[in-house]
Amino acid sequence: MATVYDLLTQHSTNVVHNTHYVTQSNKEWARNYHPIRNLVVHSYHGGDGLVHADFDSAFLGSYEDDGMRMDEPAMAPNKRIWRLECEADCELWFHTEVSNVVLAGWNRYPQVTQTSHTKPPRVENIPEEVDAMYTIKYRNERTVIAIGEMKRNLIQAAAWQAGNVLQVAGQKMLSRELRGYAVKYQSPQVYCFDGKTLLLLQFRADTPAKMMDADCPVDCWVLPREGSFYSLRYALYRLMAQGFRRFQGMCALPISVGGLTPRSRRFFNGVPVWHPNGVDQDEHPGGYVRSVNGTSGAVKWTHKGEDADVDNNEDNNDNDNEEHTPTLVKGKGKGKAKVAIPTKKSKKAKKAKKEESKEEDEDKDKDKEDTYPSID
Repeated sequence: MATVYDLLTQHSTNVVHNTHYVTQSNKEWARNYHPIRNLVVHSYHGGDGLVHADFDSAFLGSYEDDGMRMDEPAMAPNKRIWRLECEADCELWFHTEVSNVVLAGWNRYPQVTQTSHTKPPRVENIPEEVDAMYTIKYRNERTVIAIGEMKRNLIQAAAWQAGNVLQVAGQKMLSRELRGYAVKYQSPQVYCFDGKTLLLLQFRADTPAKMMDADCPVDCWVLPREGSFYSLRYALYRLMAQGFRRFQGMCALPISVGGLTPRSRRFFNGVPVWHPNGVDQDEHPGGYVRSVNGTSGAVKWTHKGEDADVDNNEDNNDNDNEEHTPTLVKGKGKGKAKVAIPTKKSKKAKKAKKEESKEEDEDKDKDKEDTYPSID
C-alpha cells in the first residue's frame, strides 16, 4: 500500500474542467480589518516553467515525528472527472484530492480533525464561519492549527506573487477577509483555494493581537493547481505541521535549558524567545537546539555537535531536556529520519535506519516511562 509520503510527492491526476466563473468577496464584516500590505512572498517562477516554493525560510524544519506521519498508509483518490462550476465544486475537489490525502498522515501522530463551516472552538457569539478548520483535541479542548477558505476563481496570482494586493480591489478585500478569519479563529496559518490557485498565508505575529496590526508581516506562497513544482498536498502538510508546532509551544510548561529560561514564545510558531543581555533572540545563546523525541513526540533540547540530551550536559541537571508539551500517541512507533521532499530515501536505507533506531531505543530507553501528555 502507498504511504502518505508517496502521495505527498504526487500531484492530483484526475482531469479537471474549470469553467472560470468568478465569485467576488465583499463581506461587510471584513472591512473592520486591515488589508494585508506587508507580504513576504516565498514562491517564485523557476527556469523550468514551474512555480517553486521555499518553505524552510518561514516554517520550522522537519523532525522525527514527521517521518512517522509520512510512513502512515494512504490511498489515492478514486479516478473521476471534475467540473468546477461553483464554489462548492472547488471545495469538494480540494478536500478529495488534497486535504483528505494529507489527513491520512494526521490520523494518529497526533489526530487532527477537519470540519467544514463551523465556528471556532470556545466561541459562540460570532456569525462568521470559515470553510475549513483543522483542530487538535487536548485535555478536552480543541485548538485550531490551520483554517482554509474557498473561493471561485477569485485569486489573482500575479498580484499576490508581486507582494502588492492593495491596488486590486477584489484582492484587497480578500486580504481583509483572510486576516479577519485568522483573528477570529486565532490561527496564523491560513489557506485559500479558488479552483485554480492555492494561497498559503502565515501571520508572523508574536501575540494573537499582533495579527490585527496593519504592518504585521505575512508569509505568502502562491501555488497554481497546474504548474507547481511541489504538490498542493505537500504545501498543505507543511502549513499544518507549522500549526502543530505552534500548538505544542502554546501548551509547553516553563523550562530551563543551559541555565536559561525563555522570556516568552512566539505565537505564530511556538518557538521560545531568549533574552540574554536585554536582546530578544530565537536561538539559544548556549548553542542548544530543539528537536523531537522519535518515540514520544515530545520536543527536546540537544547541544549542537553533541548526540547527548540536555540533561546529560553539566549545565543542566534538572532532567528538563524535554518540554512538557502535547506529544504523539503514547508508546506508539519509533522516529524516522527527517523528511526530504521530493527526494525519497530508498526502502533499504529506511529499513536500516529503522533497525538502527530500534537498537538505540533498546539500549537507552528500555526502562524509560513516557510521562508526557498525549493527544487523545
